[in-house]
Amino acid sequence: MTADLYIDYETHLGCGRVWQIDLQIPLKDAPEDVPNSLDVTVDVVAPNRDLAQYIAATMFPEYSSILIPDEPLRPSHSSVQTSTT
Repeated sequence: MTADLYIDYETHLGCGRVWQIDLQIPLKDAPEDVPNSLDVTVDVVAPNRDLAQYIAATMFPEYSSILIPDEPLRPSHSSVQTSTT
């Protein structure tokens, strides 16, 4: 079986369906531990901002803060390195 349609990351990026979301995830193993956090940035493919935020919040339900821009990621802003081997 082969796919009839294949859409890669660059296609989604060019069409404005990639949202770069910054999350802060608390790290605390025991009650006496000093509260720390982990900053995570994820690229989410979604047709709109609200769905992208929902997906990120579902993937990381323990987040303490979430930041999502009003506009999707554009090719000139992409930090993803692609190889052409």
